[in-house]
Amino acid sequence: MQPIYIQTQTAFDEAVAQLERHPAIALDTEFDNNHYRYGFTLCLLQIATTDACYLIDPYEVSDLSALWKVLENPQIEKIFHDCGEDMRLLRLHDCRPKRIFDTSTAVKLLGYERIGLGSVLSEVLGVTFDKKKQYSNWTLRPLTEAQLLYAAQDVLYLGALREELYKQLKAQNRWEWFEQSMQFLEKKNFAIEPKTTFLSHKEQREYPPFDQYVLNELYRFRDTQAQRVNRPVYQVISDGILNQILHNPAILKNWTTLKGIHHRLLNAPTAAALDRCYREAQATATTMGLSKKLQRAPQAEIALTQERLRRQRYLKEGVFMPIKKQIESQYGLQLTPYILSNEIINTLVGGQQKLPDITSEFQQNIIKEAAYTLQLDISAYC
Repeated sequence: MQPIYIQTQTAFDEAVAQLERHPAIALDTEFDNNHYRYGFTLCLLQIATTDACYLIDPYEVSDLSALWKVLENPQIEKIFHDCGEDMRLLRLHDCRPKRIFDTSTAVKLLGYERIGLGSVLSEVLGVTFDKKKQYSNWTLRPLTEAQLLYAAQDVLYLGALREELYKQLKAQNRWEWFEQSMQFLEKKNFAIEPKTTFLSHKEQREYPPFDQYVLNELYRFRDTQAQRVNRPVYQVISDGILNQILHNPAILKNWTTLKGIHHRLLNAPTAAALDRCYREAQATATTMGLSKKLQRAPQAEIALTQERLRRQRYLKEGVFMPIKKQIESQYGLQLTPYILSNEIINTLVGGQQKLPDITSEFQQNIIKEAAYTLQLDISAYC
């Protein structure tokens, strides 16, 4: 099937009209996540039906809202493979897809050892294709023929793969589990939490409050400049330069000779703006009365932290890891990490969320059943 490259609004509208007629569509995206450009950038949308494959260029098609309506239509099934990043990206565009069939979830429930799309297509359909363009720079235009071919291959076989996996899920009595997983996936919050600070945990531990405030403002300045030139923050001004300015602002006099700065910022106006940012941050930190001495936590607070860590270690090693072992003995090595992953365990023992917040109904039932078998009380996490 020859893919159709959509680069105009008219061609896009015609393609969407065709998509609306199909009961199912296969979907994938190519994106850049702070690698070549600032932020999480949609670079290409690939959509396949039984009779067409569309490659939609969001750099050329300005209004994608008609497609979002198709993706949110519960009458049309959307077939993905490992849709987490796609869902997060679509959420940024205020799109919440409905009626999802994620083939990655299906192969996990079926106990496949290798779950990457290339491996699954080879094992299930006998299809192989070149994955060399997976890490291409998708922000560049024009896209090459090799990139377009790779992008199309990501969706061309998803429909056939879906049918085979559906049969296997039914045969292994996993279909109900899969349906519950998809229902949970649709309700999951994929919104990206806004930053409350630009400082790392290490910087928050090792810098006094005064320096923390000033450094955070320098990082904020960098973030604004990164947005302006549309480059990732690490390509704009290095952490090392900003830390040097924190302790020795005189280096700004040599701004245009410093290394680790994007060429579009190597100019006097940027140096002057950064100098103002530094001085204003210092003045504000002084007004706020922030200490220039490194703050040591009170002994009582240290004791509480140590007790919390001991409690978390006990919960992990004495409660949830035995539960995971019990599940493994019943459901095997391949399926267990999907039912109760280390990430789920860490979230639970950290106290951030409970089982209903992070797992589907069948996962909760299996975990509670294993806990009951081991006579472990996990009611506080349910």
